[in-house]
Amino acid sequence: MKENKIKKTLALVVEPIALGLVALLFIIPAITVINLQPITKKLKDINVLGVTNRSELQINIVGGSHQIFLNEKIDLAEGKYVYRTKLTKRDADSYSKPIIEIINNKEESVNLDIYGGTTLPTKSDIGLIIRDQRYRLQEPNGDNSVQKIIVPAKERYVVYLYVESFSDVMFEEDFELTIKEIQ
Repeated sequence: MKENKIKKTLALVVEPIALGLVALLFIIPAITVINLQPITKKLKDINVLGVTNRSELQINIVGGSHQIFLNEKIDLAEGKYVYRTKLTKRDADSYSKPIIEIINNKEESVNLDIYGGTTLPTKSDIGLIIRDQRYRLQEPNGDNSVQKIIVPAKERYVVYLYVESFSDVMFEEDFELTIKEIQ
């Protein structure tokens, strides 16, 4: 009788512990593999020894929302970055918004040609602001100009687009900005 009681008690205690250990035998390796996955995905971007730095020019869109600048996008095609946005109807005023970020990861400075504007003249002064310096892209009469900018090595610039309208603009217009690295 006593032997049966001991067996029942041991079965009640040992069996759940054994099942828990068997479950852990499968759970721990699964968790380990899941935790290693993000690290292995990041390792694909870097070199074998982990010593790389992306020595290139990067231009990223800043994003955000604004009542005048809509549908922003940036594309890289044929060695040029092309930023596009739609300028909406607006009152006579001055508007600006951060649009792109230029990151020079190279060891030497980079020279950029920047030009852009709208298809039709809108009697608006359109340009860029980089580090409190204004670069005019389109004059109120519609004349466009190319701006040359030097980005020092390991520097990061946030570029603002400004639009100054001297009279109300009652229609939408497409704005296109092209950035090309000069070799």
